[in-house]
Order: sequence, then structure tokens, then C-alpha cells
Amino acid sequence: MTADISFGVDFGTTNTVVMQAKRNGIVSPLPLEKSGEMARGVHPSVLAFEPIEVNGRAQIDYETGHKAIELAAEYPDDVRYIQSFKNHVASTAFKHTNIFSKRFSFSDLMVSFFKNTDLLNAIESAEGEKEVILGRPVTFYGPFPDEALALARYQEAFDRLGLSKVRIALEPVGGAFSYFRELQQSVTVLIADFGGGTSDFLIVRFTHTPEAIQAAPVAHAGIGIAGDSFDYRIIQNVLLKHLGSDSLCLVNGKSLPVPRKYYTSFSKWHLLTSLRTPVSLRELDDIKRSSTEPNLIQNLIDVIEMNRGLACFQAVSKAKATLSSTESAELSIDLGRVDVKEIVTRTSFEEWISEDLAEISGTVESLLQQADMVPSQIDRVFMTGGSSLIPAVRKIFTDKFGADQVVSGDEFGSVAQGLALLGLDPDIDRWTESKAL
Repeated sequence: MTADISFGVDFGTTNTVVMQAKRNGIVSPLPLEKSGEMARGVHPSVLAFEPIEVNGRAQIDYETGHKAIELAAEYPDDVRYIQSFKNHVASTAFKHTNIFSKRFSFSDLMVSFFKNTDLLNAIESAEGEKEVILGRPVTFYGPFPDEALALARYQEAFDRLGLSKVRIALEPVGGAFSYFRELQQSVTVLIADFGGGTSDFLIVRFTHTPEAIQAAPVAHAGIGIAGDSFDYRIIQNVLLKHLGSDSLCLVNGKSLPVPRKYYTSFSKWHLLTSLRTPVSLRELDDIKRSSTEPNLIQNLIDVIEMNRGLACFQAVSKAKATLSSTESAELSIDLGRVDVKEIVTRTSFEEWISEDLAEISGTVESLLQQADMVPSQIDRVFMTGGSSLIPAVRKIFTDKFGADQVVSGDEFGSVAQGLALLGLDPDIDRWTESKAL
């Protein structure tokens, strides 16, 4: 039986978007924050935990999305901020994280995230036959991603949410479906979906028949280079020098660079809090005393102690977004003792990400070889995701396939919209990997 209403869930590394599609053709974003005050339904995939006391007993409360960001910004010393946790879904090394002495598995984090949104209420209150379609990346993030583990963790989380019949579909297929369902011709499409942690590429043949649209995947590839990677390049080249990354210190009587582990943790945002330990801070204080630039090491200590990672993340993301439409952007960050104000040019940014761009281009070439195709056999290139707006990223595809062949969808809503529409398709089993997770 065909569904009366379908929910497309694009659970992303940076943002989560849910769209609902009704049998009458209306497709709309589902505001996920309980206040309902969400423009375009984009909900940051973050959590902020805080210790509270209820009737004399210690408990943990939390917020998600924009409210979590506001909470962490207002009370940085009292809140445990969790970001980009989707990156750990396929990691065998990630067992749990301790938050105020309580253990949270990946499924615990995912359940907490969705329970704090209006998704469950919306599904429960919807009338008629329902479908819920969850998107998944072509390739999960990480050096040795375990796909089976990732899907099992998704299944556990959605079982606990009471949504055990959720279907799963590839995110890039969802991203392109809403666009190509409107075409009255058969086409071979390369879909490029740029997320926060991964970029997915998929070649699909969309065939129109009198009954329905049919899709036949031809080849797929993925790479762990996306929005977070581009943020990191700005951090490396603009921010870290203000935190002593180029300074030297004495180690066993020898003058050596400051250990890179501090800057690696810093660049991973969600790992920055791991440095707020007495041991790490004592080590940094020792480094400062022998450093060639102790004031810069003190900046690093301040950032860690004052929990300024979130402010840095927001400033870097803002600058990167600005560079997509202008030739330069100001990166402005209050580090505590010093205000960093630097102008970042698009030219410099493109130089910093040149190796990433080369890997993306190489992945696309490998995809074509895997499909035994040449660029002229691709009728359309469909680009979606925030990083698809970066001119240098787009140029890879316009140079290879021609500017007229490259089209875009809603950078943040295309995937969720397409997933929701898949749920209404009479031939839904063709689009989903299985009837349930």
C-alpha cells in the first residue's frame, strides 16, 4: 500500500533536515526544534549537556540544535558540547564517551538527539499510512569504516525511538530524486553530495516509463573530504599560528616544535574538551615556560580553559561561507587575551585546499573508470550540500563535464526532500536498500 505521508530524514554530520511529503503533492520542512522556530528546518547536529540538580539529586539535562549552541556559548565552562558525532558511527574504536561521569554510546547520543526534536511527535500525529526514509552516505567516514557496524547502530537507535520500520536509502539518490522526477526524459546522472564529514558520488541512470521513474545505480564512490576538511585548512593556515603552532620549546634539553597533538585535538573541535584536564594543562604550562613565544602558548591555554572552540568553529564556518560569494572574508575571533582579525582571500583559501580538490577530482575520475564511462556520457551533474557552493569545488565539475551540464538543488534540503518523495513512490523497494534497517 502506498503511503499517505512520508518523512525524509537527512541525519548529517553538521546539520539534520527532515522533510515531509504528502500524497497531495505538498512537500514541506519539518521544524525540528520544539519551539518550532526553525527557518527551513535546518537543525544543527549538536548536543550540549549540563549537570542539574532535581530534588537534591544530580541529573543531566541537555539541548540540541541552535539551543545547544546558545547554551554552550553562554555557559562554556559548565556544558559538555558534542559536535560531528555522526563521524563515529562506523568507528570500531568508538565504544562510548563519558559525559559528567555517565557513559553514552553512539546510539545513546543519536537517541538523545532525536528525542529532543519534534520528529517523533510529527510521525505519531500523522494520519494514514506512513513511511520514514533515513538517508545514509555512500561511504561512511573514517580511516577503516565498518559499514555493518554503522547500520547496526542506526538500527539500535531507531528501534529505541520506536521507529524500527524505518527504510534506508542512499543520500545522493535522495538528493537528486526531487529534481529528476520532474524531467520527462531518461538521463544518466552523476550526483555529487557534499556533507560535513564525507563527500559522496554516485552515477545513476534515471529511466522514465509510463508507470514510474526507475533508477539503476551504475557506480559509486566516497571520500572523507568535505566541509569539515575545508574548515580545518583555514584553522591550519590562519588560526593555529596565534596559538603557538610555529613556536619552539625545550624537550629533554633540545629545542623542538610544540607537540602537534594539541593542535590536532584543537582542529577536531569536539576533541578540544579532552585537553581540559589537569594533566594536559600542566603539560602546556611547562611548555609555555620554555617556549620561544610563551604569550602564544598562553593563548592556547586560554582557548582550552575558556572553552572557546565553539566560537572558533562559528567564525571559521562564517568566513568559509562568505568566500563562496566574495573574494575575501574577515576571520574575527575573540581568544580571550587577544582578538584575531585577519582577512582571508579566496585565492589563498583555494591554495590551502588544493590537495583536497585534487583528491576530489581523482575520486570522480576513479568513479568514471569504475563505470567504464567518459564525461560525455554523463547527461547531468547534480550537486548538493553546503560545499557545492565553493567555486573551486564547482569548477572541478564544470571543467570536466561542461557548465551547462551542472545543476544544483537546495544545498541543505535536497536530500531530505528527495528521501521524503521516495517514501511515496509505488516502487519504493527499488529505491531503498531493504524494507527496514
